[in-house]
Amino acid sequence: MRKLLLLGLALLPAQAEGQEKPGRTMLEAGLVGGSGDACPGRYVGIKGRVTGPVSLYGMVETYRCADFAGSANRIGTSVRLGRARWFVRPALRAGVEYDGGDVSPTAGASLTFGRRYGARFILHLGEASGGTLTLFQMGGYVSF
Repeated sequence: MRKLLLLGLALLPAQAEGQEKPGRTMLEAGLVGGSGDACPGRYVGIKGRVTGPVSLYGMVETYRCADFAGSANRIGTSVRLGRARWFVRPALRAGVEYDGGDVSPTAGASLTFGRRYGARFILHLGEASGGTLTLFQMGGYVSF
């Protein structure tokens, strides 16, 4: 994760020069937490625009509970609800999560702040062995 973050920071100045539109690909990293079976952790993700407001994304989360450590993977589609040039861009998300042999659908929403680089806040709702799982992610991104 540190290598991905350093790569993103290395690209930041070159990508920010004179270009305000978001790029086709977004690399992000941040923190994740939630309710239910969720526990605090970190995530890295990549998102690529397919066409217009539609993008595909993939994420890897690593988490550490008091008695359990592991990782989860999520893939899915997001649809931007607004114009690409807006500074704050809401989106709806739907995907599938793989967590230690369990596969479950997820749905959520995100708010992206910035253009070439900025912050993103994501809320995911999914299923877990004990019921509904709510995940909250916040992190930074660089777009190229």
